[in-house]
Amino acid sequence: MFKKAFILLLVLVSWNQSSALHLAGGEIFYECVGNNRYAITLKIYRDCNGNGANFDDNARFTIYQASNNSILQTFTIPRPDSVLILPFNQDIRCLLDTPDICISTVSYIDTIDLSVPLGGAYVVHSRCCRPANVINVQNISSTGNTYAAFIPDSTIAPCNSSPYYNGVPPTAICADVDFEFDYSATDLDGDSLVYRLCTPFHGGSQNNPAPWIADAPPFTQVSWELGFDEDNQITAWPAVTIDSVTGLLSGRPTQQGVFAFGVCVQEWRDGVFLSENKRDFQFTTTMCEIDAAAAIDSAIEECVGFDIQFFNLSTLGDSFRWDFGDTTALDDTSYYDNPIYTFPDTGTYMVQLIAFGEVCSDTSWFPYRVQHKIEPYFDPPDPDCLDGHRYEFIPEGYYRETTQIRWEFEGDTADISGEEVPIATKVYDTLGWHKITLHYKDPKLGCYKYYTDSIQVYPNPILHLNEPPDGSCAPYFGNFSTSVEHAFKPTYLWMLDSTVISDSSSAYVESYDIGPHDLRIILMTDSMCVDTLDSFFVAHVNVLDTPSAGFSVDPYEQDMFFPDFTLYDESSNRLAWKFFVDGEYVSPNSIVEVTMSDTGWHTITQIARHPNGCADTAYDQVKVTAQYLTFIPNSFSPNSNGRNDTWKPSVFEFGSYELKVFNRWGEVVFTSYDPEIGWNGQKHNDGPPCPVGVYTYDLLITDKLGEPYNYQGRLNLIH
Repeated sequence: MFKKAFILLLVLVSWNQSSALHLAGGEIFYECVGNNRYAITLKIYRDCNGNGANFDDNARFTIYQASNNSILQTFTIPRPDSVLILPFNQDIRCLLDTPDICISTVSYIDTIDLSVPLGGAYVVHSRCCRPANVINVQNISSTGNTYAAFIPDSTIAPCNSSPYYNGVPPTAICADVDFEFDYSATDLDGDSLVYRLCTPFHGGSQNNPAPWIADAPPFTQVSWELGFDEDNQITAWPAVTIDSVTGLLSGRPTQQGVFAFGVCVQEWRDGVFLSENKRDFQFTTTMCEIDAAAAIDSAIEECVGFDIQFFNLSTLGDSFRWDFGDTTALDDTSYYDNPIYTFPDTGTYMVQLIAFGEVCSDTSWFPYRVQHKIEPYFDPPDPDCLDGHRYEFIPEGYYRETTQIRWEFEGDTADISGEEVPIATKVYDTLGWHKITLHYKDPKLGCYKYYTDSIQVYPNPILHLNEPPDGSCAPYFGNFSTSVEHAFKPTYLWMLDSTVISDSSSAYVESYDIGPHDLRIILMTDSMCVDTLDSFFVAHVNVLDTPSAGFSVDPYEQDMFFPDFTLYDESSNRLAWKFFVDGEYVSPNSIVEVTMSDTGWHTITQIARHPNGCADTAYDQVKVTAQYLTFIPNSFSPNSNGRNDTWKPSVFEFGSYELKVFNRWGEVVFTSYDPEIGWNGQKHNDGPPCPVGVYTYDLLITDKLGEPYNYQGRLNLIH
């Protein structure tokens, strides 16, 4: 158990020592010495102050055939005895002390025999890992390095030698100070060289930091952190760039830290790419102890006229002095940080800025060309509707007779520089925002500027009438409503033919005029798409012709013994008509004889119909009067012989009925409210028999018209 733990500890310690967390960078280049022999040079850079492993005792190489990635050979180069310490090579005039950063380098050099196959070969070395404090690469703790050199075959460039850099990379760069480094290279074959910034390669792993077999092409690039990329590998302003012809690296770092940084020099021969030397080196930006450092913002706009504002980018200095190089004036100096100076005329002026420190002063020069003011500008037209718009664009700002003016409408350009007044018009066929760019180019002044603004095209309002065309018999009554799209703050005007009927989003239509009628709706908007939409809905309302029902009756009143009436049709504008009595159909004739079956009021109805289906109804009433009759017997004999056993009055055509019978003492012995129920001679018809004698009665009747009748008299009860 203890033995296993000790072995594991040894392995972990060994891996930690072999993982070269001290690596600051490297590069591979080669020289053809003839007879298929190549002198290979691997430069490795190491952080002297780091606590990682030393330079590898033997650097391991793999040679791949480029056409199929097959391994041609592997070899090692032993570490040389000599180790060089890179000097601090940033030329800063008032630097008081150099940064405490140490970078050492060794060159692994050996000559190998290699018959380059068709398609070329790659010489590759992989090593892990990079320092953990690198801030511009993702997963830096597990990101390593791959250095590779491509050797073209003899059909492309026989016995080719790759370019190599003339100087050593900078050990440190002072933050907030302009710098320039010579990254130029030499090619022994005299090939054309092109410089560019490039992304370093990853290689190796934490588990295998120094692989026997190096990573094969195509090589994996490191992954940049957010905010960084191949053209922005260091936080800087102005950005760090390289001159593609001279190899001059320049910029102004603004953030302290350690950055992985790649520069490539390519060799070309007769337009054919041969190979590339990629120097992968960590740049360390740090604050330097500088007494004074003068810097003028070189990103000053040209062709802005004679009043020029200069900006002081100096980070160090107790005071500053500007000299604007105006030989026509004695007061062309200023002690302000960011002064404005008015130049007398066009021309190039050598502007000087001196930063004064305690023990040192630094001077910066900047040639500035003063030109006439060129400033494009235009007022974008107000937003308009898609249908019917036509935008007009007028160039404003500052331009001269020699200025070429060009309008650009999102890729659709119109060159109108030859016109006396360069006004452009444009009609769009799509909605939304549209970008317009006005270009001013003056070949005589050597100036080019542009101004961009946008205009918006709104959709036209759309109106929908929600109800379909409608028709009905006169008089017509109907409700109509609308729904709208893209209408902002709408107002409405409704018209039926030429008559205004509503000023809201809906309308109530009432018409007695026969025939079709047009609906007209005027929709008006007063914001965004300001438009008037005039919509006609032809014959949307159709008022149909209606008949006129009418009849007369003769007579209007009859008694119950002769309940006969005659109906006379007097309707007009109709195809047919029908008569109804109390809702019952009786006849379609023009003269109708009707006999009523009951007394009282009776309703006569006539319905007349037009050929178009419209109908009209007329009503009237006739009366059949009741003839009232009554008979009251004066005696009866309730002896159960079946003859005259019950006494009751006989009543015809009555409305109400109330009968009372009294004995001679005035006591009620019988009461009835139904003429069908008579007196049987017993007290209240279910008591003891009443004695023979004379009785009195009181009968109160109303006829069907409500007229009351009262009868009183005597009756005899006999046996």
